[in-house]
Amino acid sequence: MNRFFLPENLINQNKVIFPEDVAHQILRVLRLKNGDSVHVLDNQGFIYNVLLQVDTAMGRVSGTVVERTPVKTEPSVFLTLYFGLTTREKTEFILQKGTEIGISAFAPVISTRTLVQSDELSAKRRTRWEKIICEAAEQSYRGRLPILNVPMNFEDGIADAINQHDLALIAWEGADSDRISMKKIVFHDGLTRIALFVGPEGGFSEEEIALASAKGCQVVSLGKRILRMETAAILLPGLVLFALGEM
Repeated sequence: MNRFFLPENLINQNKVIFPEDVAHQILRVLRLKNGDSVHVLDNQGFIYNVLLQVDTAMGRVSGTVVERTPVKTEPSVFLTLYFGLTTREKTEFILQKGTEIGISAFAPVISTRTLVQSDELSAKRRTRWEKIICEAAEQSYRGRLPILNVPMNFEDGIADAINQHDLALIAWEGADSDRISMKKIVFHDGLTRIALFVGPEGGFSEEEIALASAKGCQVVSLGKRILRMETAAILLPGLVLFALGEM
């Protein structure tokens, strides 16, 4: 079943209007016809089973809602991934795979060792990143689109994590690698929001770890082996979600 996230204002009671770009995909790429079914998501937690009404000559597509049900695929805990800004390919990999496994928000950060030291995010690049997130969310049956935050410096990221979350974890290769159950770390009553920090290619500096720890972040190890940053960016949230029974 093809799935499309649409703005809530395009879903009016039992009628759905598909925007031009989605209509083009339905007509020219997927070649769907009158009476075919698709799933529409409103990014508010609901999924709609929609019967299509296509006007091939005019390039227009609308639909009739057959059923509206709550989405049941979202994790019960809101996960924000703070990751070091890196190359285009690695960033897009993290956004795509992170969306698939259940990350709720992405927060690029600039630390002393990140490959990218500018917090500027062009409109073109943001549009591309949001498209990658949307396509990954549709493919993986997500019910909500992950939030893409603007890049921020490391210190601001730590403050944001502490202020906006119930628990903040920062992965560091210098942490004690003795086995500690992730379930013991994250399983607390009333825990609804978790912040996760993964460093850049060169890792976090000792000064950054000291700052994070002093502000309230818990330093954790991902094992005795050194991982690539894009591997750690998927493994850490995966471990957390597994410990919470969400995988």
